[in-house]
Amino acid sequence: MIRRAAAIVGIGQTAYGKALPSSAWELALEAVLAACADAGVDVAEVDGMCRFTAPFETVTEAQLVRGLGIRELSWFTQAAHGGEALGAVVLHAAAAVSAGLASTVVVYRALSQSRGGRFGRADGRGPGGGGPDGGQPEGGQPEGDIVVPEQDNLSFAWPFGLMSPGQLFALWARRYAAVHGLSDEDLTVALGTIAVTQRRYANGNPDAMMRSRTMSLDDYRAARVISEPLRLFDLCLENDGACAFVVTTADRARALRPDPVYVLSATQTISPYREPMGIYAGGELLELFPPAAADRLFAQAGVGRADIDVAEFYDATSYMPLRSLESYGFVPDGRAWRYVTEQGTGPGSPLPVNTHGGHLSEAYLHGMNGILEAVRQLRGTAANQVPDAEVALVGAPAGSATILAR
Repeated sequence: MIRRAAAIVGIGQTAYGKALPSSAWELALEAVLAACADAGVDVAEVDGMCRFTAPFETVTEAQLVRGLGIRELSWFTQAAHGGEALGAVVLHAAAAVSAGLASTVVVYRALSQSRGGRFGRADGRGPGGGGPDGGQPEGGQPEGDIVVPEQDNLSFAWPFGLMSPGQLFALWARRYAAVHGLSDEDLTVALGTIAVTQRRYANGNPDAMMRSRTMSLDDYRAARVISEPLRLFDLCLENDGACAFVVTTADRARALRPDPVYVLSATQTISPYREPMGIYAGGELLELFPPAAADRLFAQAGVGRADIDVAEFYDATSYMPLRSLESYGFVPDGRAWRYVTEQGTGPGSPLPVNTHGGHLSEAYLHGMNGILEAVRQLRGTAANQVPDAEVALVGAPAGSATILAR
């Protein structure tokens, strides 16, 4: 059990932008230094590191050790599979400090899509393939080594036009509507409500890429369809940026700052149907989150659904937070579409969701910016602060999640 044995004591991020002048390595350095400064620790004290090896993480632990002047790492690890690493990076870091394998662990994610390729790409190079000129991704690795780790698996999808994560989630959204009897209008209003709510959160967040761009439901409807039924504003942003956070033991955390954020629980799961780059070869499209994993998450945290004050759900598309409300047990299956239109997820709702704007309107960092937002909410320093927030959930619909508390 890791409940309250470890805590997040520092968070750091860079600016987010469509194309930043810095490389992923420079962005990672900036975020890590900011996180250590926020924690009040010298970067030389870092003796553990966890790399978020979602697609195209070109910055290695060795690069950071050299660049930051760290003497030695006594422990390091990696967590893969995109958003499914969201809870894993917290779990690994908390377990390491709890077991005495390291005393100060940095978790980081750096992303330079402007140099390494856009994840939403759907052409012969595949999702994220190639740089802006169609050449090699940042880091100089051949496209085949980084884009298609198991080419044969994609032969069941690519020839038929299923080439990007957005197309995959369009299938999930369409199946959800068919199974639960939603009309096209029902689905449009539900997904649009999520997108508009998160844009309003972003309008109040000075760090959000969409902070100055308002959006109404009419604006949402007027946007072009990307992969039916998903429109432009149903899909996450494409951007550069980096995030990092520092984890240490609970005792040391209390000595470092008056407001540490404790790890109550964390889970990581993987389905037998998970394939590289978000393309799934089969399985039940509705079951994005194994129910046993959700139950384990709450049981180990020692809290119930009613105790969660704010949720930061992974939202590569607007469908994901819709389904996450159900898969984490906040709303019965098949009812979240009505819940978001009637109860909402904005300020004053029963459960505020993605209070930073999420991937749809703040930036896309594979959920890492959601962890940073949860920490800010629990510290009481968020731009869109939920009053008296004490417990936060950060999670992806495929089963990787964490529950944090002040």
